[in-house]
Amino acid sequence: MTKMTESKILESMELSYEQLVDLKAALDKTSIVAVTDKKGLILQVNDQFCEISKYNREELIGQDHRILNSGYHPKSFFKEMWRAIGNGETWQADVCNRAKDGSLYWVKTTIVPFIGANGKPERYISIRTDITAQKNIKKIAHIAYHDDLTGLPNRRSLSKRIENEISNGLRNKDQFAVFFFDVNRFKNINDSLGHKIGDLFLIELAKRLTDIDTQSNSFYRMNGDEFVYILEDVKFVNEMAEKILDVFKASFVFDEYEFYASISLGISVYPDHGENVSKLLKTADIAMYAAKAKKGNSYSVYRKLMRGSNDQFLVLETKLHKALRENIFELRFQPTYNLQSGKIIGTESIIYWHDEDYGEMNPVEFMPFASQCGLIIEIDQYVLKNSIQHMVQLKPHVDDDFKISVNLSTDYLKDANFIVDLTTYLEEAQLDSKYIEIEISELCLLDTDLQLYDKINQIHELGVTISIDDFGMGYSSLSYLREVPISLLKIDQSFTHELNLVPANAKMVAAIISLASALNLQVVATKVENGEDLAILKELNCSFVQGLYLNDLLPLQDLIAFIEEKNN
Repeated sequence: MTKMTESKILESMELSYEQLVDLKAALDKTSIVAVTDKKGLILQVNDQFCEISKYNREELIGQDHRILNSGYHPKSFFKEMWRAIGNGETWQADVCNRAKDGSLYWVKTTIVPFIGANGKPERYISIRTDITAQKNIKKIAHIAYHDDLTGLPNRRSLSKRIENEISNGLRNKDQFAVFFFDVNRFKNINDSLGHKIGDLFLIELAKRLTDIDTQSNSFYRMNGDEFVYILEDVKFVNEMAEKILDVFKASFVFDEYEFYASISLGISVYPDHGENVSKLLKTADIAMYAAKAKKGNSYSVYRKLMRGSNDQFLVLETKLHKALRENIFELRFQPTYNLQSGKIIGTESIIYWHDEDYGEMNPVEFMPFASQCGLIIEIDQYVLKNSIQHMVQLKPHVDDDFKISVNLSTDYLKDANFIVDLTTYLEEAQLDSKYIEIEISELCLLDTDLQLYDKINQIHELGVTISIDDFGMGYSSLSYLREVPISLLKIDQSFTHELNLVPANAKMVAAIISLASALNLQVVATKVENGEDLAILKELNCSFVQGLYLNDLLPLQDLIAFIEEKNN
């Protein structure tokens, strides 16, 4: 008789108590057996029961099974057991018990009631089989395929999932998408708030991701702050990307700490961007780094020209060198308006590149690549020099307080030759430094880089205005506002977007404007895209605005004509 069939035989046979006792004797050598009275008090146990529970017979007789209660099962579990056996039904389940030494063990349990002359159970015989090893195997398997901290499936599980999706794709000609993302500046959370808060953040993030996982078990933790999502229907790539980004709209609160976080998300699609696990993850990773260049909460879908695509790398780098050598980049301009008067008070210069093979590319598309292949400083030099020269051409058409703003990389600002370049370009153009504004991303100021702080002070001493770009994304400290000579805050686009639909964004903008007022700073709301947001910003007394709702990016001559038209 096998252990698997014992309980089925017991359930199907109508046996007297004496026959059950005889059967118990036959099972003693193969199963864990106990007999209890109608109240559940133990009357008999076999040697195997004593061996697995680590209690001797004397310690068990007269006790009920609560002596073995592990606390694993809820009260409802045992309530249902007593309902069944009290009604004369056989009950079966896997039960976790605690032995005398505190160790846990699992038993597959069958309890058979013996019905007395009054039609009610008088005795119960329980037959158990030790299944601890099987349960441990399941537990080990779960650990092997799941992340310890968050409980999400892990890298090993992800590889199997992608392999399965590829097999389905080959069989059914289906596509699927791989989303690869990490938390921007997660190191800052750990360093400034401690690893405990960092862990709590990852646990809460995993919970929020699970809440939007309609496919079930499709989010994976790779390692650290890296996560992957598998989307089975590529029609919903953009919709799902927005859902994931929306997870970060609400703040994270732990103990006395409250902060906002953001991610950079890259997306690859099978089979267009890869036909195996490593290629799909690599292309999604490349797209993620392209998203980082957009700053804040952003996503990008992989394209071949992105840095890291080996087949395009050398070609694209050669093209960039040629563009610099032949001076074929173009600056376009985003006017800045005084929101209350409607007057154009400045403009931001933005570099574009038109290539005969790749077409027109904005800086988000090629600057990350330029940075990684060591050309960022040369491109920044081009932008700074040409912005100053263009300001000379703008000067006759604008007021004396008009400024042209230039967004430069930290690499260039910290370069030993930057101050020399700046003064040389100004002297060559015979332009007063008051017309120039240099934008620095807030994220660059959160690490208390003394070298950068010193360079900013030198820039200020030259009479150049300094503004903070992407303001609002920093969560660790605002102390830098006291350390560096800033005149202007440019609010990050994630807060100026959909002010009429997201009340938290309007509150954040109001708080930034209030902070700026207290520090005697001006505020620019960037990337305004609709009239509703513009009206709300005006009500909030925002100083200045930029955005495509107001006008498109303009080449220099078009900007001059536009300013002339407005002046007239």
